[in-house]
Amino acid sequence: MSEKINNLLTDGLAEGYAGTRKPDKIQRAGFIGDANDFPSPDGGHYHDEWFASDNGGGQELVETGDEKATRLYAGGVIPAEELQKLGLTTKDVISRLITGVRELKGKTRLHEPCSLKLPDGWKYEYEILKKSEEVPLTIGYESIKYNGREVFAHGHMISPIK
Repeated sequence: MSEKINNLLTDGLAEGYAGTRKPDKIQRAGFIGDANDFPSPDGGHYHDEWFASDNGGGQELVETGDEKATRLYAGGVIPAEELQKLGLTTKDVISRLITGVRELKGKTRLHEPCSLKLPDGWKYEYEILKKSEEVPLTIGYESIKYNGREVFAHGHMISPIK
């Protein structure tokens, strides 16, 4: 995929979910979810829809020029009872997710692995499980650990739309 597509995925996520934009409520095939739209200053378009609070998934769609791509994701936070045992809340975990996405910007949720050590025993990681240039498809795994214990996980699949 092109650098323009990768940049649009990064910028849209930074403006929407990891930014200050308030999501819109949407309905998709009878399911109620949230959505963010980001018209890029360079003419591209980013759209994200998700159906999750603690666990679930969503889909990002991007278009710039004659190129289109999608990034699908699913997963979430461990159960609240388990978080309580660690002295944590879902909000604690999601704030570390947003910090990881903001600080790593165009390095995460794309085609290469990356990680970020955060203060107080937190760590954000993104690894590539499989990458096929022929198909083309990238499958990634994003996680957040607290003192070595995984408290959040997302699977990602990225592919051009042709």
